[in-house]
Amino acid sequence: MQAVTFLLTSAAILLTPGPTNTILAASGAAMGMRHARLLPLAEAMGYALAIALFLSVAELLAGVPHALPVLKGVAAVWLVASAHKLWFLPVVPDMPEPAGAFRRVLLTTLLNPKAMLVGTISIPSLMPEAPVVGLLAFVCLSTIAGLVWTSLGASLPLRLRPHSYKVAATIVAGFALAAAVSATQ
Repeated sequence: MQAVTFLLTSAAILLTPGPTNTILAASGAAMGMRHARLLPLAEAMGYALAIALFLSVAELLAGVPHALPVLKGVAAVWLVASAHKLWFLPVVPDMPEPAGAFRRVLLTTLLNPKAMLVGTISIPSLMPEAPVVGLLAFVCLSTIAGLVWTSLGASLPLRLRPHSYKVAATIVAGFALAAAVSATQ
């Protein structure tokens, strides 16, 4: 029963709009599915690395009261930098920019608060006997969710695509503000 709860919780987390999903959708819109199709792998790699790190230091982080706010602050700074970069990116549908987009998705996912939530709360509480299975399941689900978000962006009408990075930059800046406020509390 805990495994089912974990899978449903993970699916809800991954389908909830967030910084990584926003960038995946914007990249799908700006680059087209053909050039953005590998970006969900960057998301999966980012979650695998970040969650593995959080799983290994979850108990240590619980004993350091300022650790999570500092991590949230670092995430906020990255999100601001990412929003700035997105704002000025040119949108040329089906124009390849896979290397930069891959790095952006990977780094954003590494710093995504969802990884912190899954690695410090979700897996330890719902999958305590099988954390590696929980990690692998989350990474598999993230790949599927990443394909969904990228496909959603790629399926936007052509007249909306030129605005995808600016809209994404605005949304990511909002997530940066939320992370910064959360870090100060």
